[in-house]
Amino acid sequence: MSIRKRLFLSNAAMIVMPIIFIIVIVILLNVVTSGGFNQSQQGGWNSAEGNNIEIFNNLKKMASLEQGKLDDPAYLQSLTNQLEGDESGIIIRKGSELSYTSNHIGDISYHDLPRFGQNEFNTRPPFGHDRYTVKQYDFYFDNGTEGSIFLLSESSSFAQFAKTFFPLLFISLILLLILTNVLLSYFMSKGILNPVRQLSNAAANIRNGNLDFSVKPVSKDELGELVKSFDDMRLQLKESMELRDNYENNRKELIANISHDLKTPITSIMGYVEGIQDGVANTTEKRGRYLETIHAKAEYMDMLIKELSLYSKLDVKSLPFHFEEVNIKAFMKDYLEEMKPELLDNKVQLTFNEITASQTTVSLDRDKLIRVMNNIIYNSIKYIDKSECIIQISLKDIGNMVEVCISDNGPGVSEGNLANIFNRFYQTDPSRNKGGSGLGLAIASQIIKAHGGSISATSPQNRGLTICFTLNKTEGDKHA
Repeated sequence: MSIRKRLFLSNAAMIVMPIIFIIVIVILLNVVTSGGFNQSQQGGWNSAEGNNIEIFNNLKKMASLEQGKLDDPAYLQSLTNQLEGDESGIIIRKGSELSYTSNHIGDISYHDLPRFGQNEFNTRPPFGHDRYTVKQYDFYFDNGTEGSIFLLSESSSFAQFAKTFFPLLFISLILLLILTNVLLSYFMSKGILNPVRQLSNAAANIRNGNLDFSVKPVSKDELGELVKSFDDMRLQLKESMELRDNYENNRKELIANISHDLKTPITSIMGYVEGIQDGVANTTEKRGRYLETIHAKAEYMDMLIKELSLYSKLDVKSLPFHFEEVNIKAFMKDYLEEMKPELLDNKVQLTFNEITASQTTVSLDRDKLIRVMNNIIYNSIKYIDKSECIIQISLKDIGNMVEVCISDNGPGVSEGNLANIFNRFYQTDPSRNKGGSGLGLAIASQIIKAHGGSISATSPQNRGLTICFTLNKTEGDKHA
C-alpha cells in the first residue's frame, strides 16, 4: 500500500475512532442517567413487560374505584406473584407510611421513594437501588390522605452492568482511544522510519568506502522504490569503482610495459653511440653497422610509440571511424591482390575460400579493417616455425553477420594462453620475443569491437592458430 493511502486511512481512523468512542460514551451516559433502553418515553417499560404494565393499570383503577383492596395484603401479594422478574414488586404508600411492601424488594424506607406529586415522570431510582426502575402513581384516599402506588421492576442486565461498571468503561474507552492513536502513529512512523534508517546506514557504508552490502526494500510503497533505486545506484557505483580500479591497474601495467619495451632499444642506442664516441667503431664499415643498428632501434621505438598511441586512442574511444557499405568479397580480393607481392617475398602461401553471397555488403572502415588483417597475418608470419608459411582466409555467412577467419600452420597456442593473446603486451613465450610491440592483436580486437563485432582464437591441439572475427551486414543484406 502506498504511503498516501496509509496516511489517508490513518488520519481517517484518528477522526472516526474518537467519534465512535464519543457515541459509545454518550450511550452509556444515557443508560446510567435514564435507566437503560428498556424504558419507553412515558415510563421506561417496553413491550416485553406488558404484563407488569397491565397490573400497574389495575392498581390505578383500584385507587380510583376500590381503594379498600389496596389495604388487602393477600390481594396485593397475588398481584406481586403475577409480576414478571424475580426482583419486581409493589409498594403502597399512605401518607407518611408504607402500608404494603413486597417481601423480596429489599430494605426500602419511606425516604427512599420519590415525593408525592412526581406522578409517573420519575423513572430513575433515587434511593440508590440501581437494580430497580420505578413507576409511580399518586392519588388521594377517601379520607384525603395522600397515597402513592409504586411498581418496581428489575433494571435491564445491560443497564445494570453499565451503571455498575461505568467508571471502568469510561476509563477503558479513553485508554482505548489513546492506544489506538499511539498504535496508528507507531506503525505509520515505523513504515517511514525503517526505510529511512536503511538509507542512512547504507549512506554511512558508502561514506566509509564499503560497497559490499545490499539494501532490500521492506515495503512496496514509494520508500520501497527509493530503497531499491538506492541499491541500484550502489551497484552502479561499485561497478564504476571496479572499472576505475581496473583502469588504474591497466595504466600502471601499461607504463611498466612501455618502460620495459623502451628500455632495451634505448640501452642499445646509448651503447652504440658511446662506442662511436669512444672510437670503438674505428673503421668506416664498423661505424656504418653501428649507425644501421641505431637507426633500426630508433625505427622500432617509433613503431612502438605509434602502436601505443593507436591503442590508447582505441581504448578511450577517441579514434574516429569512417564506416561505409562495402562488398566484403570484393574488398578481400583487392586486399589480397595488393598483399600478394609482399607475401611472396616472405615465402607465404595464401589461399582464399568464400562461402558467402557475391553481393554481401558489410559496414566497415576500410583503413581500420586493413590494419586488422595486417596485424593478424604478420603475427602469423612472425611466429612461423616452418620453412613455408601457409595462411588460409575464409568468408562465411552467419545470420546477420559475416565471419572472417585467418588460419596459419604455425606452432599454435596452448589452450591456457588463448584467452590472453588479445591482451596488450602479451606474449605466449617471452623468451621467443620476435621484436614486435605486443600490441598487434590487442589493436585488432579493439577495432573489431568498435565495428560491433567479436573476435576469438582457436588452436586445435597446437596445430596452427585460427583467428576469426565478425562484421555486421548492412540492413539490406540482414533481411535478404
